[in-house]
Amino acid sequence: MARRKSVGVLSQDADVARSQILVAAQSMILKFGIAKTTMEDIAKEAGVSRPTVYRYFQDRDTLTTELIRWRSRQTLDRGRKFLDECDTFEDRLVEGLIYLVYDGIKDPIVRILVTPEQVGGESWLETLPLATSLTTELWGPIFDKAKDDGEMRADIGTDEACEWITLVQLMLVPRLDNSDPSDPSHRQMLRQFVIPAFLG
Repeated sequence: MARRKSVGVLSQDADVARSQILVAAQSMILKFGIAKTTMEDIAKEAGVSRPTVYRYFQDRDTLTTELIRWRSRQTLDRGRKFLDECDTFEDRLVEGLIYLVYDGIKDPIVRILVTPEQVGGESWLETLPLATSLTTELWGPIFDKAKDDGEMRADIGTDEACEWITLVQLMLVPRLDNSDPSDPSHRQMLRQFVIPAFLG
């Protein structure tokens, strides 16, 4: 299949130009898959030369990481809205974890974060720092507020809680990937093992 060249004009604003390249990368990855998409494909889709792409992104891994971060933040925005509708801290944890993991694995770009074998990674441990960083953006303020409101144990550090909840989310990926998110066993497991760790 011939790969066509899109006609585009890169913005003079560096942040806008980076976003334009990310949109082109997203388009190519969705079309050809992460393993088969090249920097040349991305450059052609953005309507620029390959060296121009390298001016904004050091290498393919950097570009992929930024694309995952960009798409993940869109998932986090939906997650924040969902969590705002939960009545209690306990519900935010249980329902929020299920919602966020299921929403993330449905997104083909975010899915790369939790299934790095798609890009030749040996395990999700390689993506753990990015996953933890994104988790902290969402859950950090929620944990701080829950501690202030007396809903969460005060002796748990927010950073520790975010790192641990990242691991819980990664553990939920294969479980939710292979079953219905409305299955009550997911909630039962979280209420039995996760909730006591935070409320203890």
